[in-house]
Amino acid sequence: MIRCNFRPAQGVLALGCVAAMTFGANAQNLLANPSLEIDGPGFVVFEDWIQFNNVFQDESVEVLAHEGLQSAKMFGQFTPEGQSDNGLQQVVPVIGGDTYTLTGWTFVPSGDAIVALDPMGSAGGGAYGHLALGIIDFLDAGGLVIGGSSVEVQVHESGVTATDQWVEFSVAGTAPANAMDAQVTLLLIQWDLAPGAIFWDDMSLEAGAGEPQPCNPADLAEPFGVLNFSDVIAFLGFFGAGCD
Repeated sequence: MIRCNFRPAQGVLALGCVAAMTFGANAQNLLANPSLEIDGPGFVVFEDWIQFNNVFQDESVEVLAHEGLQSAKMFGQFTPEGQSDNGLQQVVPVIGGDTYTLTGWTFVPSGDAIVALDPMGSAGGGAYGHLALGIIDFLDAGGLVIGGSSVEVQVHESGVTATDQWVEFSVAGTAPANAMDAQVTLLLIQWDLAPGAIFWDDMSLEAGAGEPQPCNPADLAEPFGVLNFSDVIAFLGFFGAGCD
């Protein structure tokens, strides 16, 4: 099921960085072809993934892959005054009641950076820009999304998230009791003619919530994933101690 409508990010726009998660050594990645190394047949770019609209294979030509030799490049369809949804999807079985965490890596080149969403930024007064999202939807036995169960994270916030390097993202959600599958979507939404591209690589969907880790060098203290006054206090402590 491809999402073709705007989905507001659930609170992630306020975050100054994207938190990472770590797992135990025995955690199992439920995604097939998670690093996009296996080519698909025919018009399928990557085996085991469904693609829609502008998704392309990059063999470490434009961007050096984070894992292996290949990554996925996405950019919009440049529809004047319109919206285009571009992405990859994969559906895997899950167990109701368990928590699942999606992690992955994105790369935005500074010379072709995606543009922050401006709801009124187009020439005609409509939306202009991008949203790049990692999404988990939980599906029932009929393959329908279970209401209220979906989780998502904005994987790149223009002007905040670093460019010209791979940046990890993570989002976790708990499968409802009647969930049979999880649908993972890597999505780039473009409005109007906003320029820019994003690359994706090295995805994982694992059971468990994971342990939050610092999302950038300034995220010094818990709760990780948010830059707050706790980080300022930690910095002042290091400064007073003369730490580098």
